Amino acid sequence: MTKLGRGLEALINPGPDTQDQTMGVTTLRISEIVPNKYQPRRSFDQEKLQELANSLRENGLIQPIIVTKRDDSLYELIAGERRLEAAKIAGFREVPVIIRSVTPKEQLQFAIIENVQREDLNAIEVAKAFQQLNEEFHLTHAQISEIVGKDRVTVSNFIRLLKLNNNIQNMILNNSLSSGHARAILQVDDDLQESFAEKIIRNKYSVRKTESEAKLIKERGSLSARKPLENKNELYQKYEAKLALKFKTKISIRKNRNQGKITIYFNGGDDLKRIIDEIEK
Repeated sequence: MTKLGRGLEALINPGPDTQDQTMGVTTLRISEIVPNKYQPRRSFDQEKLQELANSLRENGLIQPIIVTKRDDSLYELIAGERRLEAAKIAGFREVPVIIRSVTPKEQLQFAIIENVQREDLNAIEVAKAFQQLNEEFHLTHAQISEIVGKDRVTVSNFIRLLKLNNNIQNMILNNSLSSGHARAILQVDDDLQESFAEKIIRNKYSVRKTESEAKLIKERGSLSARKPLENKNELYQKYEAKLALKFKTKISIRKNRNQGKITIYFNGGDDLKRIIDEIEK
């Protein structure tokens, strides 16, 4: 197992094969420590934070916070953000720290490891952290899985959650929806996802119920159990094929009564511009 694969243990107890850049346990003023710019966590459970603060007042901060020295006179947090925030609430002015020299990639990796292994992060926070490792540091899903101790499919499933729109992501962030609900929502068409998410919350669906509903929605092409008054006939299928050929992308036509809509799918900004240019010809 690599140093990063061993997680936080590697920060505190680097192996003999590692260049030891640890400066030992020391004490820093809290005012000298700034947040980790790569920290994936976006919110704290305030009740649990207060419980931790109460424990710190009684027992002190036993496990040092991990920091790295910046070019200025300040230190940036690597691991221990929750303990640091609780120490502030508890009224501490100083905290024990271990100072390590790490790369930006390691800084993000350790922040993720600390939170993911302790299940402190929301599913969207985990997804964005994994995406950052993938896009900014060019790690494959398999490499990320080795770092965080989860299988590759799990990593890929987390990243897929970011295909949901911002409103649905916020529902997950505020814990109105679980990651299990979110994966089921991804099974239905994009234009139905947000309404489906609202329906799940409104009816307090379990994940299993959500999965069965997603299958039904996918089959009938609508949220309602009632079938559209006019089903898609061969004429609309021909129109879809004709438009798909013209715009070189997937086209969906839906019609109910005297109303309907045409959905044009695109892949990225360049593809959208190409389609708009084609429309304007």
